[in-house]
Amino acid sequence: MDRFISFSGGVESTTMCVLYGKGAKAIFCDTGWEHEELYNRLDYVEQQLKVLHNGDFELIKIIPEVKLTSRITKEKVVVNKLQDYIKHYRFFPNQLARFCTREFKIQPIDNFLKSKGECELMIGLNVEEAEKREGNHEKIKSVKYSYPLVDDDLDRDDCIEILEKYGLNPNFPPYMSRGGCKGCFFKGKKEYRAMVHLSPKEIQEISDWIENNSTEII
Repeated sequence: MDRFISFSGGVESTTMCVLYGKGAKAIFCDTGWEHEELYNRLDYVEQQLKVLHNGDFELIKIIPEVKLTSRITKEKVVVNKLQDYIKHYRFFPNQLARFCTREFKIQPIDNFLKSKGECELMIGLNVEEAEKREGNHEKIKSVKYSYPLVDDDLDRDDCIEILEKYGLNPNFPPYMSRGGCKGCFFKGKKEYRAMVHLSPKEIQEISDWIENNSTEII
């Protein structure tokens, strides 16, 4: 049975790759709007884990294919980036409408797993998050869903300790404390202030994109 790890680049998913990654494949789904720091980390983590597991590890990067109906031509179109989805609906994701996670993370991974037959997907909830098992996953009958950090009684502090041992603790900049996506709705004023000082190129990119696309539709 093929074994896969749902990988975000963060603490828990990296810990799973360290502890359970030998012979497994990590899956990262790219929204197209991730911070440069995250893209750089993906390459670094993949290299280090291949060394750790003697080459018996793989990081698969999925590009979403989200189907929409053009509001101009009424034809079917496929978008690969979250920004284009937002432009189409002229609506940003929020806590009540988390289509970013659903359409650009969970669904593409589900589509990928459907073609793999009987397989296992390891999900990075730590023991403090055990009550969140009932969530967006566990929908594909051919997939065995597992929560190895919960099963091994590992909390976030345990995960950080493990990653520091291997030099793989993320240590992301403050503006990524709530996630790897540039336009994440979880980001607050503190995160965007940090971007102004630590990543001015990216904050300018976001500002320009919002200004240039405020009236455009697909």
